[in-house]
Amino acid sequence: MSGYGSKRAVRELIIETLEKEGRNPHAYNVAGIMRDAFYDRGSGNGYGAESEEHWRAAVKKYRRAFGVGDLVRVVLEVDGQTEFHYGTIAQFRKANGGSYRGTPVKPHSAYVELEHHPSYGRTVPLDEATPILDDFEFIWDAVEVHSGAFGPAGMLWCMGCPRPYPNPAAVKVVHKATGEKTQLCNTHNDAEQWVRLGHAPLWNARGSRDTIEALVQNPEALVGPVDDWDAHKLREWADLFPYLVPENAAQMYREWKEKQSAQVAA
Repeated sequence: MSGYGSKRAVRELIIETLEKEGRNPHAYNVAGIMRDAFYDRGSGNGYGAESEEHWRAAVKKYRRAFGVGDLVRVVLEVDGQTEFHYGTIAQFRKANGGSYRGTPVKPHSAYVELEHHPSYGRTVPLDEATPILDDFEFIWDAVEVHSGAFGPAGMLWCMGCPRPYPNPAAVKVVHKATGEKTQLCNTHNDAEQWVRLGHAPLWNARGSRDTIEALVQNPEALVGPVDDWDAHKLREWADLFPYLVPENAAQMYREWKEKQSAQVAA
């Protein structure tokens, strides 16, 4: 096999391949993949690729497991509402609540310090903690990243950069559960920005509790007459936060929109 050049070139190749496969390079130990899936051909010859089998085995092996300091998502019940919160694993604990000595291979649970409740943590079974990277989709294609851009520059700017001089966006990050999205440069494509995006639905839900409860009690309010101002405002809210609309009201709204479209077409 032909050589790939320097370690840097191989690292860039691994990152590019992970991205093409729809994986986020942040979730993998790239150095480990390099050790297992590539071999050093010696001075002047660079690195050569092992087989596809070696690549698949390395990708599976070096998907990062939970570790102290990892950001995860946990589910909490707050004021009778189910909420998703992000936090950092501070330590691992045994089934009896005690702490491990050293680093456990298969810990029972994790103590998570919540991002927006620094004085409050939660011990959760490890299978109830979701790695933060699993909640997001990362789009690297430049055309998709900058779709919808206006102006002569024809590009979108990083939403994580300090103003007034942001960098051009390099990746579009999508919150899978809600469709909320942002765009970031390589420098600010980090956990801080992912947490901010992931927590946006939480704040939206808290700010909309009265509206949500009203639609639970009266889902028909969402499908009032076209000229009904209150119904119109509810539909504007539903279009902005479709993931917050109660199931019955959402079904009625879908049918209402189909009926409106049919009337326009007729």
